[in-house]
Amino acid sequence: MPFINTPQQKEEKFRFVDEILSAPDYYRVLGIKKDSAPEEVRRAYIKRSRVCHPDKFVPSYPRATESFQLLSIAYETLSNPTSKLMYDVSKHKGTASTSASFVNSDDDNPNDTLQRLFNEMLDGEFQTMRAFIHALNETNPGMHITEDAILQIELGFRKMRELFQSTHQYYKVVQFELMKLYELQHELRTLSYFSIWRRMQLSITICKVLLQLPIIINAESKQRQLLEDVKNSNHKQVEEHQGILNQNIESALKLAVGLLETGEKYTTVW
Repeated sequence: MPFINTPQQKEEKFRFVDEILSAPDYYRVLGIKKDSAPEEVRRAYIKRSRVCHPDKFVPSYPRATESFQLLSIAYETLSNPTSKLMYDVSKHKGTASTSASFVNSDDDNPNDTLQRLFNEMLDGEFQTMRAFIHALNETNPGMHITEDAILQIELGFRKMRELFQSTHQYYKVVQFELMKLYELQHELRTLSYFSIWRRMQLSITICKVLLQLPIIINAESKQRQLLEDVKNSNHKQVEEHQGILNQNIESALKLAVGLLETGEKYTTVW
């Protein structure tokens, strides 16, 4: 389901939330069949989360939070073979109504499941990206990214990973970029091996989105430092705030993103 813009689509979004909460079982909550493969379960969870995520509702809609939480517990249950089996054979199968204790809990962070999913997805992703950058360097001299720049980029990427694993603070800033990243990776995996040009396009875009994540987080970090100084009446100059990245790392990331955007435009034209 695409992002919502028109009044009619906004109405459909509210209806979508209500349908999730009234679903008779976890399979209907996710909109999947009992024999769905693990990747289908994961994809269904991501797709529905993009629509009913609480941040998508302005003004806020409490039932959106409930539906998002219900999606999370349905995914946690059906993505694990053991819990899925227990759910299937139980005489009292879980439904939207029997999940009330979860939905109405005091959990103030309904993003836990989504964050764990993306931590798994990003695991080892930089090595794939590094190999792709080297391949681009060999085939496109005009897009050359130096080894020193790659090392700086890796430092920034690892700092971002550490933040994701230790805090929910910055994850929320890039959550929709991560959803987009998942969709791009899914499309890449489903492509035919003969779709060489489309594979190149997707690989460049995936690499660009990945490198944009620490840049976005760094900008948010600088803004928070500035607001903290204002709050504490600490009149530092804005340029003194480096965020979570130093200037070399940030410059290397922006250089790489700029080169990838050039490559993205070139492959789109062709």
